[in-house]
Amino acid sequence: MLLGLRPSQTQQLSLFIGLLLCYSFLSIWGIREHLSFIGVYLSCFVLTYFFYKNPLTLRQIFISGITFRLLFLFDLPALSQDYFRFIWDGLLLHEGYNPYRFTPNEWMESGKAFSPALQTELYYGMGELSAQHYSNYPPINQFGFYLSTFISPNSILTSVVCMRFLLILADIGIYFLSCKILPYLNLSKTKVGYYFLNPLIIIELTGNLHWEGVMLFFFALGIYGLLIGKWQRAVVPMVLSVGTKLLPLLSLPLVWHYLKPKKSLLFGSFCALGIGFLFLPFFYGLGYENYFKTLSLWFTTFEFNASFYYTIRAIGYELKGYNIIRSLGKITPFIIIGVVFVFAFFRNNSHPKKWISGMLLLMTTYFFLSTTVHPWYISTLVFLGMLSQYSYPWVWSALVVLSYTTYMHPNFEENLSIISLEYLAVLGVLCFEIRKKKSLLEHLK
Repeated sequence: MLLGLRPSQTQQLSLFIGLLLCYSFLSIWGIREHLSFIGVYLSCFVLTYFFYKNPLTLRQIFISGITFRLLFLFDLPALSQDYFRFIWDGLLLHEGYNPYRFTPNEWMESGKAFSPALQTELYYGMGELSAQHYSNYPPINQFGFYLSTFISPNSILTSVVCMRFLLILADIGIYFLSCKILPYLNLSKTKVGYYFLNPLIIIELTGNLHWEGVMLFFFALGIYGLLIGKWQRAVVPMVLSVGTKLLPLLSLPLVWHYLKPKKSLLFGSFCALGIGFLFLPFFYGLGYENYFKTLSLWFTTFEFNASFYYTIRAIGYELKGYNIIRSLGKITPFIIIGVVFVFAFFRNNSHPKKWISGMLLLMTTYFFLSTTVHPWYISTLVFLGMLSQYSYPWVWSALVVLSYTTYMHPNFEENLSIISLEYLAVLGVLCFEIRKKKSLLEHLK
C-alpha cells in the first residue's frame, strides 16, 4: 500500500502519473513522422481505459481532464501546421481584409504586408497546400482567429496560447452541458469521461488547436435546448455551431420527427436566416466564390484516410485506368443529401435516444463516404457516442492515429493495408453493436 492508499487508489494514481508522462512526451517531443508518436498515443488510450473504468467520480474526471489539457498550454502544436493559417487569417482581419478574398500566394505576390517578418514565417509554416488555396474556415472560426491575435499580433506563441485557452474553455462548457444532457437520456453523468478524457480530444483539439471543440460546445448547447423543449433557445447555438464548422448542417433535418413538422419548419427557417446572416459579411464581393471553390476540393481533389472511396477508386483504376475522384466528387454531395433525406424522413427520430443515435449514424455514414477523414474529424462521433450506447466511436478515435503513418513515408504515401485495418476494426465493432442492439430489442418484445 503506497502512502496509506488503498490498492484501487494506488492503481488509479499510477495510471494518472502514466498519463501525465505520456501527454508530457507528446506535448514536448511528439513528432508525427516518428513511430514513437503512435506508440505513445495508443498507450494513452490503454491507460485511459483502465483509469476511467476504475471508476472515477465526476470531480476526478474534471480535474484529470483539465490537468492533461494544461500540459499542452505553452507548447506549439507538434502534429499539425494548420495553426499558422489560423493566425494568418486572424491577422488579415486585423488589417480589415476579407480572409476569403486572397490566397496566401496571392497576398505575397501583391506586395501587401501586415507584418513583414511574421507573415513570412506564417507563410512558409502553413505549407504549400494551404498557401495556394482560399480560406475554408467559417465566420465563427475566423472570429476566434481574430481574438487569438488580438493581445499580441506579433507573437505566434501568444496567439497559440490564446487559442488553446479558448478551446479548453469550450471543452469545459461541453463537460457541464453533457452533465445536464446525459440524465435526459437516462445515462450516468460519469459517462462525460467518454469525451472529456478521450486522448483524441485532448491531443487533437487542445494540443493541435482544431476547432471542433468550439463547434461541439455550441452543438451541445443546441441539443440541450431541444431536449428541454425550448427549440427557440436552440436556434442561436446551432447557427453558431454551423458558423464554426459546417458539419452540424447534416444533423439539422433530423429534428423533423423530433420537433414535429410545424416546429421543425420554424426551427429550420430561423437557422437558415441566422447562418445567412453570419456568412453575408464575409461573402461580400467574391468571397463566396472563393469559399465554395476551396470547399469543393474536399469532394474533388483531397484524399486522406478514406474508406469506401478508396475501394471505389481502386475499381475506377481497374475499369477506367485513372482516378475517378473528379467525376465521383461531382455526385458525392447529392449522395450525401440523399443519405440525410433518408435519415431525416424515413427513420423515426421522435424519441431523444433515437434522435441522438440517428445523428451519430448519419455522421458516421458521411465519414465513410468522405474522401478525407483527418483524425480530429472523429471528435464529433466521440461526442455523440458519449450520448448514445455505441462505443465504436471510441474505438475509431484510438485507431485513427494509424493514418499518421502516411507522414512517415518520404513521399507521404498512405499504407492502404494499415488504413484497411483501421476501418475493418471500426466496421466490425459497429456491426457487432448494431446486431447486439437488435437482439436486445427482440428479447424485450
